[in-house]
Amino acid sequence: MDKLSTIWNFIRRYKYGFVLCVFILLIGVVGEYSLWQRYKYKTELRHLRSSIRQYTEMYEHDTRYLEEMNTNPEIMTKIAREKYFMKTDDEDVFVIQKEGEDE
Repeated sequence: MDKLSTIWNFIRRYKYGFVLCVFILLIGVVGEYSLWQRYKYKTELRHLRSSIRQYTEMYEHDTRYLEEMNTNPEIMTKIAREKYFMKTDDEDVFVIQKEGEDE
């Protein structure tokens, strides 16, 4: 009982500080709109924006590449030869791979 009364006297004496500490704890850690959650959301938003930027750059690169393929037939033959190993009738294609490498 003595411990309980000393705790109660401490809380009564420093009630404003105690309420302030509880308020800071609630705002900082507990709840959906806490500072911790806001930090996590901001980090996730930064990551998503960098992903959007990366995919936008890839889209622009592929769009330019597709436009170049549609306008220049030499590019189409270059892609067919390099990527799909196609050849003309009068030539041979040799594919050289290092040991341990897969396709």
